[in-house]
Amino acid sequence: MLSEKGFSLIEVLISLTILSVSVIGISQFFHQANQISAGNNTKLVATNLARMTLERIQINHEPYGINLISGMSEKSLTKSTCSTSACQSLYEMDINNKPYKITIRVKQLPADKEIGLYSAKVLVNYGKPNPTSVEGYLKDAARTN
Repeated sequence: MLSEKGFSLIEVLISLTILSVSVIGISQFFHQANQISAGNNTKLVATNLARMTLERIQINHEPYGINLISGMSEKSLTKSTCSTSACQSLYEMDINNKPYKITIRVKQLPADKEIGLYSAKVLVNYGKPNPTSVEGYLKDAARTN
């Protein structure tokens, strides 16, 4: 008669198979969570870069090569629209070994012409189909009200 002490080889193999499948499934979950976290970090950097750029151009838009002209239609500014290397460096930068490209779109809406405001949109492209963007207004400092 067989003794019922201990486990048989079949029971041990089945237990190891179940454990292996469980560990593989859990490790895939952690891998996917890590990828999502890294993507969110990159988007957060792009959002903060767009916000910082908008604040900088609101304070002083001249280093970015922006000329505010009354009644201007939409103007899109990128690295290629700059004439100096200092200006070009403001439109492209590497953060955490990832390239970020900035585009600034400025236009004056007819309703804002009277008060000297210009609509500004800062877009930051970091390799995804839809760039991160932040919108705000620029005030014409030369205009006195």
